[in-house]
Amino acid sequence: MRRRTLLKSVTALAAASLAKSQGTAAAESISESGSRPSYQAAVMRVPVLVPPSLDAFNDVRRRNADAMVDAIEMVMRTAEPKPRIIVFPVLQFTSARRATSGVPMTAVAIDLVSEPLDRGIFAPVIEACRRHNLYVATSTQEKVPQLPGTYFHTGFIMGPEGLVLRSPKVQAPSAPTVSYIRDIEDDYLKAFGPDSIMPVVKTPLGNLACYVEGEAQVLEASRLLASKGAEVILHTSFEDEDVPWKALKQAIGYQCHVYLLTGATSRVVYADNPEGEWAGGSSTIVGPDGHVLAEKGGHDEGHAVAEINLANIDAARAKFGRNTVPAWNLYTDLYNR
Repeated sequence: MRRRTLLKSVTALAAASLAKSQGTAAAESISESGSRPSYQAAVMRVPVLVPPSLDAFNDVRRRNADAMVDAIEMVMRTAEPKPRIIVFPVLQFTSARRATSGVPMTAVAIDLVSEPLDRGIFAPVIEACRRHNLYVATSTQEKVPQLPGTYFHTGFIMGPEGLVLRSPKVQAPSAPTVSYIRDIEDDYLKAFGPDSIMPVVKTPLGNLACYVEGEAQVLEASRLLASKGAEVILHTSFEDEDVPWKALKQAIGYQCHVYLLTGATSRVVYADNPEGEWAGGSSTIVGPDGHVLAEKGGHDEGHAVAEINLANIDAARAKFGRNTVPAWNLYTDLYNR
């Protein structure tokens, strides 16, 4: 049976891939000069507009897209050195609360797999990525031709080349019409292959991964990405006040020795409430030793910037790895019971 694929991925990959995450994957990311990449990254704490009706949906989506581009240009004007990665909150095009307006999933879901991003609603952001040699992460409601009638809430990374990586939610709660990979794992693997669940992509900025909202509340998700060689996890989020988000994110950075970059929604703005409804949490950059390097939270909006230096991952693993790297042979047996 393939229902245990995620578990097998964590345990079987761990022993072989842990060496990769600590050695081989790191070596693959070394620049031609022989040094590990070092660059600036930004996380956004910004509002999103909710479409008041289906008739207004396309206009609101365009306004949200324009706001994304304006935010990118503002970061590029004010941050020095200019960031190479920007992480936005979830659903920055269509809003996390679009269902309150009666806008159906069929109207908002995007085909990321077969439709080039520079020919649709994401085109202005792709153009900004090309202008600034930039990677941008957010999420969208997604439909895929391989699984008709199935909808995902998918975190994805855009770059100058278009779609860099897509990663639908595996199990974290979402809207009622959203499917979780945990429930259709066999079909999803048949459609997209054995490495398609929680993928990691090699880039000039290191090995990148992406997940959405509550995926960060499941430590195994971050462990899995680290075991696959992830060095920087882009976390596109909407955060409730009753979850200890900062503690969770610091634990992920420290226990997995990755950079965790979270962009979290500041306000959800409705047509009849231009001040908007404030969200909890914060947009943060956490280092591989668990320390918060930059943060924008509360009723502050804008962006926070910090340096991403992949050499610090190696240093954190060397210093703390004896305590943080699991004894996989022990935990594999425990998980399989």
